Amino acid sequence: MDKDLWLSDLWDEWLISPVKSRKNADAETSGLLMGMKHSHGIFATNRLRTARRLTGPGKVSLWPLTSYAEKFTLGISMITRPNHKPSVKFICPPEILKIPSGIKTSWAWLKGLWGSTGGLYFPKTGYYLTLIISDKETSRLARIILERTGLSWSEHRNEFTLRNHDDIMTFLYNTGMTSGALDLEEMSVIRSARNKANLASNYDAANIARSVKAAGEQLKLARKIVSSGLLDTLPENLQEVIKLRIACPDETLDGLGKKLEPQIKKSAVKYRWSKIQKLTDKL
Repeated sequence: MDKDLWLSDLWDEWLISPVKSRKNADAETSGLLMGMKHSHGIFATNRLRTARRLTGPGKVSLWPLTSYAEKFTLGISMITRPNHKPSVKFICPPEILKIPSGIKTSWAWLKGLWGSTGGLYFPKTGYYLTLIISDKETSRLARIILERTGLSWSEHRNEFTLRNHDDIMTFLYNTGMTSGALDLEEMSVIRSARNKANLASNYDAANIARSVKAAGEQLKLARKIVSSGLLDTLPENLQEVIKLRIACPDETLDGLGKKLEPQIKKSAVKYRWSKIQKLTDKL
């Protein structure tokens, strides 16, 4: 599956995911708003999908499911400027920004926070999930909530990041993105298989390169021994290897060993060449 298409499907799943209770709706709304830039009850975002999640049509709309909808009217305005992304502003009482009390509502809060601050990225190798939080108070609260998850979050400046595959899967499952998690698992298996195949291919290529280089050096030495008249001064078993190398310049050490009578192993052929090198150095 193409990762860009998968990310689009993941966000679509987040957008239309069901809300299990009013408490969860309150917690998700709080996390969604706290992840936005906010001051004195005014919240702003250029992630238009978060506006759809909060006030969109039909089942997508989160706000009507909250306990706040009966008490407050949510003010909304769209802001457009030339050469800038459109953004949305919400006006609502800051008292709705509450830290969730239990683990279930904590996941709902993180689901909202993910919507306004989160991302999942695919560099050349691996992938990671991150929350980028600019507000200090929201970062403080996020740190408390993230500790409850038991996942291995790393923190650097204003970023909270998950790099472990199982932790990312747990996050997606618990924030209602089950289909996305299953697709990520499939992508991970395929990517791992490709990486292993590439490693094996690179390993084979490196072995071939080493064998070609070694054969070239041995051939050069063998011809030098013959031309200098040193061949007859060497033991018969070493002469056999030298003659065979000249006759089979591209053969591997393993191949040379199989051509000898009796056959010998690659390690034995290698040992003979080391003896040849030492003897010719002395001569």
